[in-house]
Amino acid sequence: MNTYKLRILQTSDVHGYVYPRSYSTNEFENTGLGQISTLISNLRTESTILIDSGDTIQGSPLTYYQAKENKGTVNPMALVSNYLKYDFVTLGNHEFNYGIEYLESYLNNIDAEILNSNLVNTNTNEPIYGNPYKIINIENGPKIAIIGVTTHYIPNWEQQSHIANITFKDAFETLKKEVNSVKNIENPDFIIVNYHGGFERDFDTFELSTEDTGENQGSKMLKEIGDIDLLLTGHQHRTLSGELFGTHYIQPSLNGKGLGFADIEFTFINGKWNYEITKLKILSTTGIEVDHKLLDLISDYENETQKFLDTPIGRTENDLVIHNQLDARLNKHPLVTFINQVQIEFSGADISSSSLGNGVSGFRKDICIRDVIGTYVFPNTLVVKEVPGKILKIALEKTAEFFELEEGLPIFSPKFNTPKLQLYAYDMYDNIDYTIDLRKPIGNRVSKIMFKGEPLDNNKNYSVVMNNYRAAGGGDYLFFKECHTIKDINLDVIELLINYIYEKKDIVVDNQKNISIIY
Repeated sequence: MNTYKLRILQTSDVHGYVYPRSYSTNEFENTGLGQISTLISNLRTESTILIDSGDTIQGSPLTYYQAKENKGTVNPMALVSNYLKYDFVTLGNHEFNYGIEYLESYLNNIDAEILNSNLVNTNTNEPIYGNPYKIINIENGPKIAIIGVTTHYIPNWEQQSHIANITFKDAFETLKKEVNSVKNIENPDFIIVNYHGGFERDFDTFELSTEDTGENQGSKMLKEIGDIDLLLTGHQHRTLSGELFGTHYIQPSLNGKGLGFADIEFTFINGKWNYEITKLKILSTTGIEVDHKLLDLISDYENETQKFLDTPIGRTENDLVIHNQLDARLNKHPLVTFINQVQIEFSGADISSSSLGNGVSGFRKDICIRDVIGTYVFPNTLVVKEVPGKILKIALEKTAEFFELEEGLPIFSPKFNTPKLQLYAYDMYDNIDYTIDLRKPIGNRVSKIMFKGEPLDNNKNYSVVMNNYRAAGGGDYLFFKECHTIKDINLDVIELLINYIYEKKDIVVDNQKNISIIY
């Protein structure tokens, strides 16, 4: 055989979406593995490798219900993985959100091989799951190497109890050594890297497009690890395919909205397999027929989830539906006040901060669990931090970077739109009053900070309740990580909100207009 054709299909950041349905509206949406399955079925050949790049078992009500209400059964995402016949998977950061036991219950039930080179047992220095790489020896064909690696930034977000005894080695440094080792020992004809992480630089200018914290190192991998032939990525939820520095790359969107696709044609010349990537693209699920056999496979799980979502828990005099994401932040939607109100009441903190997710529905007058899960989309717990006034001022200045002015009107700053949508980066506080002047330069926008009628004291400590992501420094709020922790509240905020509404029944929101934004 002088030629060989290899096909790579990739998913990433599926986040528990199988059914083509919006869980907040319960209406059809082009999303989920139900449609991806049809694409895979139509494209799969005898020489196809199906790979997932992580963030599979968290992010939808289906997976939330499984983690919180349906423990002890096989994870529906494991059933889906086996039905689709994934060959290889790599762990994402959100795989750890519900703890090791939940993660292992999934991993123990999948047929796919786990590839993991940089998440190791602290005591043994061995991979916590799977192997660093896999060599595929094709009879009378090329030798393929696939290496798995995950962003090492996970400890900056995750609860420590969920990642105990795990060391997160630098993804780039580990991969560089692994590629060199594989190249020298195995001498493959083609190296694929399956990386749960994204790109930190602009593809055209190669300027930094996001802060270089180490969370995303894909650009550095492309430039400095020359032996990678195909870099499969995720984490940022972008739709990307292309070539840079001689390496091809893919990133296939999120929630099962896209399928990464690469065709590689090998030719045996002068004792060596040469290759050409003839097709490289992301296939959209829009207009794709659903695989009903797959939906039927987990229909019991889905039906139970839907019953759970429709459970009524309380009501509010006026609906708290969000109609405009920009306005909800500029004018601090009452829903934010409600979340802060609950956080303060539950924690006893002086001050509370919260943010809104990228796509937030809000509450209807008659509130059911669907409203809460569609509104507070993060798998967060709460942390009370002891925050000096001067650090709180820095935090307010940080969150004030969220807006820019365009022709005199406020817009989301592009850096929170690209390369990844980060509307959750804007925190809104309660129990303090403050002014943000968007006409002033970044770092000097916040003034008139008042707590209980008195100016904020830079030298005084305040107790501030926030989610565990922010408390760990997530979103580049690393100064919070250094602040003393007064209290860890190991109860999901979603559960806290549901319990609060269920107990109170009639919800009254004190709609504080404590944030003044000038432009």
